[in-house]
Amino acid sequence: MKKITYLLFFVLSFSVYAQPSYIYTFKSADSITRYIEQNKLMFQPEDVYITKDFESFKAYSETKYYQTPRIYIFNSEGDFLETITNVNAERKLSNFKRIKKKPARNESNLDFWTQKLIHYKSENLYKDTHTYTYTFVINWYLLDTEQKPIVLKLWKEWYDVLLRQKAAGEDIQIILLNIDAQDYWELSPTWREYVLENLNRNEIKQ
Repeated sequence: MKKITYLLFFVLSFSVYAQPSYIYTFKSADSITRYIEQNKLMFQPEDVYITKDFESFKAYSETKYYQTPRIYIFNSEGDFLETITNVNAERKLSNFKRIKKKPARNESNLDFWTQKLIHYKSENLYKDTHTYTYTFVINWYLLDTEQKPIVLKLWKEWYDVLLRQKAAGEDIQIILLNIDAQDYWELSPTWREYVLENLNRNEIKQ
């Protein structure tokens, strides 16, 4: 009963930011893998995560961080530093000295994100305890609108630059967070319908 009440509250009040022409559907590990391969994204499987359940997705999607294409940067203490967009990405990612050092005020820390994540294939909870100099969270989804070529190019370029930095010795973590609705949540047919109805009713911030 508690879960039903909670989900009903979601249906009545849920507000997300989604691209106007993007049609949300539930995704699976297979559909995510297929999209990565078909679009030659070259994402390393160990970097790809999804939200672990409906409640986690709801909490995350109600924040200003539910946007793409964006990169969110955290320091070694898990403090949020800044958001990277296509305007400043090349300058920031090519030289980490240009990343802000002072934590942003009144922002969620890295734990807010990672406690809600599981690996998209293994379904294991995120449990990386290593302290990285920086953690980069890249939101992405299975985009299939007219903006797809442009956005895919950004995701590819950003990820490639970060991999090169990592290969050069930078102690960084990359989290490719797929922000689609997931089959893994095992919602009932009725609630799947309600979730998609509300997701597709709203518009997305770019």
